[in-house]
Amino acid sequence: MSSQAHLLDVTQLGIATEGGLSLVNGISFRVERGEIVALVGESGSGKTLSSLALMGLLPSGVQQQQGDIRFEGELIASAGQPFAAQVRGQRIATIFQEPMTSMNPVLKVGEQIAEVLVRHRQLSWKQAHQQAIALLDRVGIVNPAQRAKQYIHQLSGGMRQRVMIASAISCKPALLIADEPTTALDVTIQAQILALLQEIQREMDMGILLITHDLSLVARYADRAYVMHQGNIVEHGDVPVLMTTPQDAYTRKLIQASQPEPLPRQPISSGNTPLLSIQALTKSYPHKHWLPFMPANRQTVLYPTTVDIQRGEIIGLIGESGSGKTTLGRAIIGLVQADSGKVIFDGIDLQRASKMQQQALRRRAQIIFQDPYASLNPKIPVGEQIAEPLRVYKLRPAGEVTQRVAELLTLVGLEPDHASRLPGAFSGGQRQRVAIARALALEPDLLVADEAVSALDLSVRGQILALLSQLREQLGLTVLFISHDIGAVRQLCDRVIVLYHGKVVETGSTSEVLNAPQDEYTRQLLAAAPDIQQALQRRKTG
Repeated sequence: MSSQAHLLDVTQLGIATEGGLSLVNGISFRVERGEIVALVGESGSGKTLSSLALMGLLPSGVQQQQGDIRFEGELIASAGQPFAAQVRGQRIATIFQEPMTSMNPVLKVGEQIAEVLVRHRQLSWKQAHQQAIALLDRVGIVNPAQRAKQYIHQLSGGMRQRVMIASAISCKPALLIADEPTTALDVTIQAQILALLQEIQREMDMGILLITHDLSLVARYADRAYVMHQGNIVEHGDVPVLMTTPQDAYTRKLIQASQPEPLPRQPISSGNTPLLSIQALTKSYPHKHWLPFMPANRQTVLYPTTVDIQRGEIIGLIGESGSGKTTLGRAIIGLVQADSGKVIFDGIDLQRASKMQQQALRRRAQIIFQDPYASLNPKIPVGEQIAEPLRVYKLRPAGEVTQRVAELLTLVGLEPDHASRLPGAFSGGQRQRVAIARALALEPDLLVADEAVSALDLSVRGQILALLSQLREQLGLTVLFISHDIGAVRQLCDRVIVLYHGKVVETGSTSEVLNAPQDEYTRQLLAAAPDIQQALQRRKTG
């Protein structure tokens, strides 16, 4: 390898479908040893396709049409030539966005890491298993020998991502591609994962290509950044310069979307009878003993919790994964049976309500799940899915259902003719709009939004938040907004409740809690989620 060669040098990379549709239009970028380079852009910009080309993993029907990819001075990919597969996994490794879909669900995590070592480093299986445990320990997993014997679904989100990192660094690659490695993780775990990657990068002197839409991560960790839009690189440069003096209009739009102004607030009277009153609600789950003949213990996920929500109010519920946010949200609408306590909805105790009352109340409280693709039926057109609750509850005469579906789609910013499409034909943001339309079909008084924007691009996230605020004004909607996204909560919510290990540790107006937190845990959450300016300042202080 020439002493002047870059670690990775991509020149005029072009990617297109076999039908000739251009997806990436002649982009060029480089990565050096010991640096973190970010490839930034929204969904559909071509950043993930570009990273897949570096590994020779382009999907079926998509091909590299032009350009060269050189690694350590050697040509590893060019249009019309096979990819140099010997570098994959050994010299270039990837951390994919979703461990659950990229790791084998029927192999234990230790076996999967060991398999890489056996294949690429010719270790014996015994040596590979020992090395796998050492790698799990290196990435900060407690009890690595025990965790190595578990399956990927048995681990938390943060642990799954650590397993992915352990597998990726097992062969000590020179280049690590991290494709949205922290998108669905809460802010404290996200900070831990990025700090771990940075530490390993310095230890191994490797280059990292960070694929992301989160500009605060770029501002905190990346040395240089390339901004992609519709298959083109529109701007690139050193991160501090790029973030403070962007030249391209699209870059300025992304930065502005990551630092939004709060949406209009409504004065909420606390003297009125609340729409929803949660009184000393608790919930626990059985935790099996490791000996099959021993009785199961119970793990408490929600300690006595009391909260009042006024009509027309948008309340943010924040906390780490496992804090009890989702359990509380599901208990409110009856998807989870609480152990004790009361949920009083519009003066009616849900636990003592008759079946007829429960059915009527169920219509008035709806939920938007985190992943609309999983909560929408992939084989049924979205119009039919929105129409189904209208027909079940007979809210409209049969002849008016189609018109009501068109009205709901228009209300959430979609076209009426989208009703005939399947969920797979929509982008992530559009699918979330469909999920909102379906929830609104029953004209609810309360909407529980469970991580409804956590995996969306900044501009799409802003659109969904603006839509929820608009619906509150138009329909008098009350919203419980469950999120680990501090920026989204700051933008949308009137009040904030902070949960930690199933307990409410702080509550108050959004400005009070997020600008002057009283609890140490709240301060830790805010410190783990800096905005762009705070992230740039932390670069200077280390």
